[in-house]
Amino acid sequence: MKVMTLALTMAGLLVGNAHATTYVVQSKTLNFSTALASQIEANGGRITARYPTMGVAIVEGDAGFRARAQSLLAVRSAVPNATLQFDIPESVPLDVGAMANPPNSGDNDTFFNFQWGMDAIDAPEAWALGWRGAGATVAVLDSGLACNHPDLAPNNLAALNASFVPGENACITTTAFNHGSHVAGIIAAPDNGIGTIGVAPQAKFFSVKVLSEVTGSGDFAGILGAIVYASDNGADIINMSLGVSGGIAQSPDNLELIQAVQRAVNYARGKNTTVIASAGNDAIDYDNETNPDGTHQISFPGGLMNVVAVSATAPEGWGVNPATNLDLPASYSNYGRRLIRHAGPGGDFDLPGSANCTVAGVTRPCWVFDMVLSPSTSTNSYSWAAGTSMAAPHVAGVAALIVGKAGGTLSPAQVELRLRAGADDLGPHPQGEFYRHGAVNAYRSVK
Repeated sequence: MKVMTLALTMAGLLVGNAHATTYVVQSKTLNFSTALASQIEANGGRITARYPTMGVAIVEGDAGFRARAQSLLAVRSAVPNATLQFDIPESVPLDVGAMANPPNSGDNDTFFNFQWGMDAIDAPEAWALGWRGAGATVAVLDSGLACNHPDLAPNNLAALNASFVPGENACITTTAFNHGSHVAGIIAAPDNGIGTIGVAPQAKFFSVKVLSEVTGSGDFAGILGAIVYASDNGADIINMSLGVSGGIAQSPDNLELIQAVQRAVNYARGKNTTVIASAGNDAIDYDNETNPDGTHQISFPGGLMNVVAVSATAPEGWGVNPATNLDLPASYSNYGRRLIRHAGPGGDFDLPGSANCTVAGVTRPCWVFDMVLSPSTSTNSYSWAAGTSMAAPHVAGVAALIVGKAGGTLSPAQVELRLRAGADDLGPHPQGEFYRHGAVNAYRSVK
Protein backbone atom coordinates (compact mmCIF):
# COMPACT_ATOMS: atom_id res chain seq x y z
CA MET A 1 0.00 0.00 0.00
CA LYS A 2 1.23 3.48 -0.79
CA VAL A 3 1.99 6.00 1.90
CA MET A 4 -1.23 7.93 2.18
CA THR A 5 0.02 11.45 2.03
CA LEU A 6 1.13 14.18 -0.33
CA ALA A 7 4.77 13.85 -1.26
CA LEU A 8 6.84 15.90 -3.66
CA THR A 9 8.99 13.92 -6.05
CA MET A 10 11.80 15.10 -8.27
CA ALA A 11 14.63 13.76 -10.35
CA GLY A 12 18.19 13.86 -9.09
CA LEU A 13 18.96 16.90 -11.22
CA LEU A 14 16.50 19.71 -10.66
CA VAL A 15 17.63 21.61 -13.74
CA GLY A 16 16.12 18.94 -15.96
CA ASN A 17 12.70 19.85 -14.62
CA ALA A 18 13.19 23.60 -14.65
CA HIS A 19 11.27 26.23 -16.55
CA ALA A 20 14.02 27.12 -19.04
CA THR A 21 13.43 30.89 -18.99
CA THR A 22 12.86 31.43 -15.27
CA TYR A 23 15.75 31.93 -12.85
CA VAL A 24 16.13 32.37 -9.11
CA VAL A 25 18.81 35.04 -8.73
CA GLN A 26 20.54 35.71 -5.42
CA SER A 27 22.80 38.60 -4.57
CA LYS A 28 25.89 38.13 -2.45
CA THR A 29 24.25 40.12 0.34
CA LEU A 30 20.69 40.35 1.65
CA ASN A 31 20.16 43.49 -0.42
CA PHE A 32 18.81 43.21 -3.95
CA SER A 33 19.04 46.90 -4.70
CA THR A 34 17.39 48.90 -7.45
CA ALA A 35 20.85 49.37 -8.93
CA LEU A 36 21.35 45.60 -9.15
CA ALA A 37 17.87 45.25 -10.60
CA SER A 38 18.84 47.70 -13.33
CA GLN A 39 21.97 45.67 -14.07
CA ILE A 40 19.90 42.51 -14.35
CA GLU A 41 17.54 44.19 -16.78
CA ALA A 42 20.43 45.60 -18.78
CA ASN A 43 21.66 42.03 -19.23
CA GLY A 44 18.38 40.84 -20.70
CA GLY A 45 16.53 39.79 -17.57
CA ARG A 46 12.90 40.63 -16.83
CA ILE A 47 12.28 40.75 -13.08
CA THR A 48 8.90 39.26 -12.16
CA ALA A 49 9.41 39.41 -8.40
CA ARG A 50 12.04 41.11 -6.25
CA TYR A 51 12.62 40.66 -2.54
CA PRO A 52 15.05 43.48 -1.78
CA THR A 53 15.72 42.67 1.90
CA MET A 54 16.32 38.98 1.13
CA GLY A 55 18.68 39.52 -1.79
CA VAL A 56 16.53 37.40 -4.12
CA ALA A 57 14.73 38.06 -7.41
CA ILE A 58 12.78 35.90 -9.83
CA VAL A 59 13.88 36.71 -13.35
CA GLU A 60 12.91 35.62 -16.86
CA GLY A 61 15.70 35.46 -19.40
CA ASP A 62 17.05 33.64 -22.42
CA ALA A 63 19.43 30.68 -22.36
CA GLY A 64 22.46 32.93 -22.06
CA PHE A 65 21.09 35.02 -19.21
CA ARG A 66 22.55 32.82 -16.48
CA ALA A 67 26.15 33.37 -17.57
CA ARG A 68 25.62 37.10 -18.00
CA ALA A 69 23.99 37.46 -14.59
CA GLN A 70 26.64 35.46 -12.79
CA SER A 71 29.32 37.71 -14.28
CA LEU A 72 27.94 40.63 -12.25
CA LEU A 73 29.99 41.32 -9.13
CA ALA A 74 26.96 41.59 -6.86
CA VAL A 75 25.36 38.31 -7.96
CA ARG A 76 25.91 35.14 -5.98
CA SER A 77 24.03 32.81 -8.33
CA ALA A 78 21.43 32.60 -11.08
CA VAL A 79 19.86 29.14 -11.11
CA PRO A 80 17.01 27.84 -13.27
CA ASN A 81 13.83 27.57 -11.25
CA ALA A 82 12.83 23.96 -10.54
CA THR A 83 9.36 22.52 -10.82
CA LEU A 84 8.46 19.87 -8.24
CA GLN A 85 5.96 17.09 -8.78
CA PHE A 86 3.89 15.64 -5.97
CA ASP A 87 1.88 12.45 -5.70
CA ILE A 88 -1.85 12.69 -5.06
CA PRO A 89 -2.42 10.80 -1.80
CA GLU A 90 -4.71 7.87 -1.42
CA SER A 91 -7.60 8.61 0.89
CA VAL A 92 -10.66 6.92 2.30
CA PRO A 93 -13.91 8.92 2.20
CA LEU A 94 -16.35 9.13 5.08
CA ASP A 95 -20.04 9.07 4.30
CA VAL A 96 -21.59 12.25 5.65
CA GLY A 97 -24.51 10.96 7.65
CA ALA A 98 -22.83 8.93 10.36
CA MET A 99 -23.50 10.53 13.72
CA ALA A 100 -21.38 10.72 16.85
CA ASN A 101 -21.55 13.02 19.84
CA PRO A 102 -18.14 14.42 20.75
CA PRO A 103 -17.08 14.34 24.39
CA ASN A 104 -16.58 17.71 26.10
CA SER A 105 -16.62 19.74 22.87
CA GLY A 106 -19.59 21.96 23.68
CA ASP A 107 -21.13 21.16 20.31
CA ASN A 108 -22.38 18.22 18.30
CA ASP A 109 -19.53 18.02 15.80
CA THR A 110 -20.63 14.82 14.21
CA PHE A 111 -17.23 13.28 13.46
CA PHE A 112 -15.27 14.30 16.53
CA ASN A 113 -15.34 10.79 17.92
CA PHE A 114 -13.08 9.66 15.07
CA GLN A 115 -10.40 12.23 15.97
CA TRP A 116 -8.03 10.19 18.12
CA GLY A 117 -5.34 12.78 17.35
CA MET A 118 -7.07 15.33 19.58
CA ASP A 119 -6.89 12.85 22.43
CA ALA A 120 -3.23 12.15 21.66
CA ILE A 121 -2.28 15.82 22.09
CA ASP A 122 -4.78 16.56 24.89
CA ALA A 123 -6.54 19.24 22.83
CA PRO A 124 -9.88 19.05 24.71
CA GLU A 125 -8.04 19.68 27.98
CA ALA A 126 -6.48 22.81 26.46
CA TRP A 127 -9.89 23.96 25.24
CA ALA A 128 -11.33 23.46 28.72
CA LEU A 129 -8.80 26.03 29.99
CA GLY A 130 -10.29 28.51 27.53
CA TRP A 131 -7.50 28.44 24.94
CA ARG A 132 -8.83 27.72 21.45
CA GLY A 133 -6.54 29.78 19.22
CA ALA A 134 -8.46 33.06 19.13
CA GLY A 135 -6.07 35.80 18.05
CA ALA A 136 -3.74 33.53 16.06
CA THR A 137 -3.43 33.43 12.26
CA VAL A 138 -2.07 30.47 10.30
CA ALA A 139 -1.02 30.42 6.64
CA VAL A 140 -1.51 27.03 4.98
CA LEU A 141 0.94 26.69 2.08
CA ASP A 142 -0.49 23.78 0.13
CA SER A 143 -2.69 22.80 -2.82
CA GLY A 144 -5.48 25.31 -2.29
CA LEU A 145 -8.71 25.16 -0.32
CA ALA A 146 -12.30 24.01 -0.59
CA CYS A 147 -13.32 27.58 0.16
CA ASN A 148 -17.05 26.89 0.53
CA HIS A 149 -16.70 23.86 2.80
CA PRO A 150 -18.87 24.53 5.89
CA ASP A 151 -16.13 23.26 8.20
CA LEU A 152 -13.48 25.54 6.67
CA ALA A 153 -15.16 28.75 5.52
CA PRO A 154 -16.00 30.17 9.00
CA ASN A 155 -12.33 30.51 10.02
CA ASN A 156 -10.90 31.25 6.57
CA LEU A 157 -9.64 34.79 5.99
CA ALA A 158 -10.85 34.60 2.41
CA ALA A 159 -9.54 38.02 1.38
CA LEU A 160 -5.99 36.80 2.06
CA ASN A 161 -6.23 33.56 0.08
CA ALA A 162 -3.67 33.66 -2.73
CA SER A 163 -2.18 31.43 -5.41
CA PHE A 164 1.41 31.13 -6.56
CA VAL A 165 0.43 28.54 -9.16
CA PRO A 166 -0.02 30.23 -12.55
CA GLY A 167 -3.53 29.90 -13.94
CA GLU A 168 -5.10 28.55 -10.76
CA ASN A 169 -7.02 30.26 -7.98
CA ALA A 170 -6.57 29.51 -4.29
CA CYS A 171 -10.09 28.09 -4.15
CA ILE A 172 -10.12 24.61 -5.70
CA THR A 173 -12.40 23.60 -8.54
CA THR A 174 -11.84 19.83 -8.63
CA THR A 175 -13.91 17.37 -6.62
CA ALA A 176 -11.01 15.01 -5.89
CA PHE A 177 -9.43 14.70 -2.45
CA ASN A 178 -7.78 18.03 -1.66
CA HIS A 179 -4.68 17.91 0.49
CA GLY A 180 -4.72 21.60 1.42
CA SER A 181 -8.29 21.39 2.73
CA HIS A 182 -7.46 18.32 4.79
CA VAL A 183 -4.49 20.10 6.34
CA ALA A 184 -6.42 23.32 7.04
CA GLY A 185 -9.19 21.38 8.77
CA ILE A 186 -6.74 19.71 11.13
CA ILE A 187 -5.47 23.12 12.15
CA ALA A 188 -8.60 25.22 12.45
CA ALA A 189 -11.93 23.56 11.62
CA PRO A 190 -14.37 25.43 13.88
CA ASP A 191 -16.24 23.90 16.82
CA ASN A 192 -19.54 24.59 15.07
CA GLY A 193 -21.60 21.43 15.32
CA ILE A 194 -20.45 20.27 11.87
CA GLY A 195 -18.01 17.50 11.05
CA THR A 196 -14.58 17.68 12.70
CA ILE A 197 -12.90 20.13 15.08
CA GLY A 198 -9.45 21.61 14.49
CA VAL A 199 -6.72 21.75 17.08
CA ALA A 200 -7.23 25.53 17.26
CA PRO A 201 -10.95 25.90 16.45
CA GLN A 202 -10.99 29.67 16.99
CA ALA A 203 -7.81 30.48 15.06
CA LYS A 204 -8.04 32.10 11.65
CA PHE A 205 -6.22 30.84 8.59
CA PHE A 206 -5.65 31.66 4.95
CA SER A 207 -4.68 29.44 2.04
CA VAL A 208 -1.62 30.13 -0.09
CA LYS A 209 -1.57 27.75 -3.04
CA VAL A 210 1.91 26.57 -4.00
CA LEU A 211 0.94 23.24 -5.58
CA SER A 212 -1.41 22.72 -8.51
CA GLU A 213 -4.64 20.89 -7.82
CA VAL A 214 -4.60 19.69 -11.46
CA THR A 215 -1.05 18.69 -12.35
CA GLY A 216 0.38 18.21 -8.88
CA SER A 217 3.28 20.57 -9.47
CA GLY A 218 4.81 23.58 -7.82
CA ASP A 219 8.17 25.31 -7.94
CA PHE A 220 10.82 26.82 -5.72
CA ALA A 221 10.01 30.36 -6.79
CA GLY A 222 6.37 29.88 -5.82
CA ILE A 223 7.18 28.39 -2.41
CA LEU A 224 9.68 31.17 -1.75
CA GLY A 225 7.19 33.87 -2.74
CA ALA A 226 4.42 32.27 -0.71
CA ILE A 227 6.51 32.29 2.46
CA VAL A 228 7.16 36.00 2.01
CA TYR A 229 3.50 36.68 1.21
CA ALA A 230 2.29 34.80 4.27
CA SER A 231 4.63 36.55 6.67
CA ASP A 232 3.93 39.97 5.14
CA ASN A 233 0.20 39.40 5.62
CA GLY A 234 0.23 38.70 9.32
CA ALA A 235 0.69 34.94 9.60
CA ASP A 236 1.83 33.97 13.08
CA ILE A 237 2.43 30.44 11.82
CA ILE A 238 3.15 28.92 8.41
CA ASN A 239 2.32 25.26 7.84
CA MET A 240 4.05 23.52 4.92
CA SER A 241 2.90 19.92 4.64
CA LEU A 242 5.34 19.39 1.79
CA GLY A 243 8.24 17.00 1.43
CA VAL A 244 10.50 15.95 -1.41
CA SER A 245 10.40 12.17 -1.71
CA GLY A 246 13.81 10.72 -0.92
CA GLY A 247 15.37 14.06 -0.06
CA ILE A 248 17.52 16.25 -2.31
CA ALA A 249 21.05 15.57 -3.46
CA GLN A 250 23.63 18.24 -2.69
CA SER A 251 24.34 19.41 -6.23
CA PRO A 252 25.46 23.05 -6.59
CA ASP A 253 22.22 24.17 -8.22
CA ASN A 254 20.08 22.35 -5.66
CA LEU A 255 21.98 24.02 -2.83
CA GLU A 256 21.44 27.46 -4.34
CA LEU A 257 17.69 26.92 -4.70
CA ILE A 258 17.51 25.64 -1.15
CA GLN A 259 19.51 28.64 0.04
CA ALA A 260 17.04 31.00 -1.64
CA VAL A 261 14.14 29.39 0.22
CA GLN A 262 16.23 29.48 3.41
CA ARG A 263 16.45 33.24 3.00
CA ALA A 264 12.66 33.37 2.79
CA VAL A 265 12.32 31.29 5.96
CA ASN A 266 14.76 33.60 7.75
CA TYR A 267 12.76 36.58 6.50
CA ALA A 268 9.58 35.05 7.92
CA ARG A 269 11.25 34.47 11.27
CA GLY A 270 12.22 38.14 11.32
CA LYS A 271 8.52 38.95 10.88
CA ASN A 272 7.64 36.80 13.94
CA THR A 273 6.29 33.94 11.84
CA THR A 274 6.91 30.40 13.08
CA VAL A 275 7.48 27.96 10.19
CA ILE A 276 6.39 24.33 10.59
CA ALA A 277 6.86 21.58 7.99
CA SER A 278 6.33 17.86 7.56
CA ALA A 279 9.41 15.63 7.74
CA GLY A 280 8.50 13.35 4.82
CA ASN A 281 7.33 9.80 4.36
CA ASP A 282 10.20 7.60 3.18
CA ALA A 283 11.18 6.04 6.53
CA ILE A 284 14.63 7.62 6.07
CA ASP A 285 17.03 7.99 8.98
CA TYR A 286 18.38 11.45 8.27
CA ASP A 287 21.10 10.99 10.86
CA ASN A 288 22.77 8.25 8.84
CA GLU A 289 21.39 8.08 5.30
CA THR A 290 23.89 9.36 2.76
CA ASN A 291 24.14 9.89 -0.98
CA PRO A 292 26.57 7.85 -3.11
CA ASP A 293 29.15 10.63 -2.75
CA GLY A 294 28.99 10.38 1.04
CA THR A 295 27.06 13.63 1.61
CA HIS A 296 23.96 13.69 3.77
CA GLN A 297 20.61 13.88 2.05
CA ILE A 298 18.69 17.10 2.58
CA SER A 299 15.05 17.08 3.64
CA PHE A 300 13.16 19.92 1.96
CA PRO A 301 11.67 22.05 3.36
CA GLY A 302 11.73 20.36 6.77
CA GLY A 303 15.51 20.29 6.90
CA LEU A 304 15.95 24.05 6.58
CA MET A 305 17.20 26.03 9.55
CA ASN A 306 14.47 27.77 11.57
CA VAL A 307 11.87 25.23 10.43
CA VAL A 308 10.11 22.98 12.94
CA ALA A 309 10.22 19.59 11.21
CA VAL A 310 7.53 17.15 12.35
CA SER A 311 7.53 13.36 12.32
CA ALA A 312 4.34 11.30 12.50
CA THR A 313 2.89 9.16 15.26
CA ALA A 314 -0.13 6.86 15.15
CA PRO A 315 -1.97 4.12 16.99
CA GLU A 316 -2.12 0.56 15.73
CA GLY A 317 -5.63 -0.79 16.05
CA TRP A 318 -7.40 2.19 17.61
CA GLY A 319 -10.66 1.00 16.07
CA VAL A 320 -10.21 -2.27 17.93
CA ASN A 321 -9.07 -0.76 21.24
CA PRO A 322 -9.43 3.02 21.76
CA ALA A 323 -7.18 2.75 24.83
CA THR A 324 -4.19 1.67 22.72
CA ASN A 325 -0.95 3.67 22.56
CA LEU A 326 -1.53 6.72 20.32
CA ASP A 327 2.13 7.73 20.08
CA LEU A 328 3.82 4.92 18.16
CA PRO A 329 6.22 6.05 15.40
CA ALA A 330 4.36 5.84 12.09
CA SER A 331 5.70 3.14 9.77
CA TYR A 332 6.57 5.59 6.95
CA SER A 333 7.82 8.60 8.91
CA ASN A 334 11.26 10.04 8.28
CA TYR A 335 13.27 10.40 11.45
CA GLY A 336 16.65 11.36 12.91
CA ARG A 337 17.61 13.86 15.58
CA ARG A 338 19.38 15.97 12.95
CA LEU A 339 16.01 16.58 11.26
CA ILE A 340 13.11 16.15 13.68
CA ARG A 341 12.01 18.76 16.21
CA HIS A 342 8.70 17.25 17.35
CA ALA A 343 6.25 14.48 16.60
CA GLY A 344 2.53 14.85 15.99
CA PRO A 345 -0.42 12.63 15.08
CA GLY A 346 -0.10 11.65 11.42
CA GLY A 347 -1.92 8.33 11.31
CA ASP A 348 -0.92 5.00 9.79
CA PHE A 349 -2.35 2.16 7.73
CA ASP A 350 -0.11 -0.80 8.59
CA LEU A 351 -2.48 -2.68 10.89
CA PRO A 352 -2.36 -6.31 9.67
CA GLY A 353 -5.45 -7.94 8.25
CA SER A 354 -8.64 -6.77 6.63
CA ALA A 355 -11.12 -7.15 9.49
CA ASN A 356 -13.80 -4.51 9.85
CA CYS A 357 -14.41 -2.33 12.88
CA THR A 358 -17.42 -0.19 13.75
CA VAL A 359 -16.75 3.15 15.44
CA ALA A 360 -19.52 5.65 16.22
CA GLY A 361 -21.85 3.86 13.83
CA VAL A 362 -19.40 3.76 10.89
CA THR A 363 -17.97 0.45 9.64
CA ARG A 364 -14.66 0.38 7.80
CA PRO A 365 -11.58 -1.86 7.73
CA CYS A 366 -9.98 -1.47 11.15
CA TRP A 367 -6.80 0.08 9.74
CA VAL A 368 -8.78 3.04 8.37
CA PHE A 369 -9.50 4.34 11.85
CA ASP A 370 -5.75 4.67 12.54
CA MET A 371 -5.62 7.47 9.94
CA VAL A 372 -6.59 11.13 10.35
CA LEU A 373 -10.06 12.44 9.46
CA SER A 374 -10.55 15.97 8.13
CA PRO A 375 -12.44 17.96 5.43
CA SER A 376 -11.37 16.94 1.95
CA THR A 377 -13.14 18.42 -1.10
CA SER A 378 -15.21 21.34 -2.33
CA THR A 379 -18.38 19.56 -1.25
CA ASN A 380 -19.47 18.78 2.28
CA SER A 381 -17.16 15.78 2.57
CA TYR A 382 -14.48 14.31 4.81
CA SER A 383 -11.72 11.77 4.26
CA TRP A 384 -9.14 9.81 6.19
CA ALA A 385 -5.50 10.22 5.16
CA ALA A 386 -2.13 9.56 6.77
CA GLY A 387 1.35 11.07 6.56
CA THR A 388 3.67 13.57 8.14
CA SER A 389 1.50 15.99 6.15
CA MET A 390 -1.17 15.33 8.77
CA ALA A 391 1.29 15.48 11.68
CA ALA A 392 2.60 18.98 10.89
CA PRO A 393 -0.82 20.71 11.12
CA HIS A 394 -1.40 19.16 14.54
CA VAL A 395 1.78 20.92 15.65
CA ALA A 396 0.77 24.12 13.84
CA GLY A 397 -2.55 23.99 15.67
CA VAL A 398 -0.81 23.71 19.04
CA ALA A 399 1.41 26.63 18.05
CA ALA A 400 -1.77 28.62 17.30
CA LEU A 401 -3.10 27.83 20.78
CA ILE A 402 0.19 29.10 22.25
CA VAL A 403 0.10 32.30 20.19
CA GLY A 404 -3.57 32.84 20.97
CA LYS A 405 -2.98 32.57 24.69
CA ALA A 406 -0.25 35.20 24.41
CA GLY A 407 -2.45 37.55 22.41
CA GLY A 408 -0.57 37.04 19.16
CA THR A 409 2.68 38.56 20.42
CA LEU A 410 5.14 35.67 20.61
CA SER A 411 8.34 35.36 18.63
CA PRO A 412 9.14 32.04 16.92
CA ALA A 413 11.77 31.36 19.59
CA GLN A 414 9.12 31.77 22.29
CA VAL A 415 6.65 29.55 20.44
CA GLU A 416 9.29 26.86 19.99
CA LEU A 417 10.24 27.09 23.67
CA ARG A 418 6.64 26.53 24.73
CA LEU A 419 6.21 23.64 22.30
CA ARG A 420 9.30 22.02 23.77
CA ALA A 421 8.39 22.73 27.40
CA GLY A 422 4.93 21.25 26.91
CA ALA A 423 5.88 18.22 24.85
CA ASP A 424 5.53 14.66 26.11
CA ASP A 425 8.91 12.98 26.60
CA LEU A 426 8.43 9.61 24.91
CA GLY A 427 11.78 8.11 25.60
CA PRO A 428 15.48 8.01 24.72
CA HIS A 429 17.26 6.32 21.83
CA PRO A 430 16.08 4.83 19.55
CA GLN A 431 12.67 6.44 19.91
CA GLY A 432 14.33 9.79 20.48
CA GLU A 433 15.20 9.72 16.79
CA PHE A 434 11.47 9.97 16.03
CA TYR A 435 10.51 12.45 18.74
CA ARG A 436 13.64 14.47 19.58
CA HIS A 437 12.02 17.23 21.70
CA GLY A 438 8.90 15.14 22.31
CA ALA A 439 5.39 14.67 20.98
CA VAL A 440 3.41 17.90 21.13
CA ASN A 441 0.88 18.28 23.94
CA ALA A 442 -1.64 21.11 23.68
CA TYR A 443 -2.69 21.12 27.33
CA ARG A 444 0.81 21.14 28.76
CA SER A 445 1.83 23.88 26.32
CA VAL A 446 -0.87 26.33 27.44
CA LYS A 447 -1.69 25.42 31.04
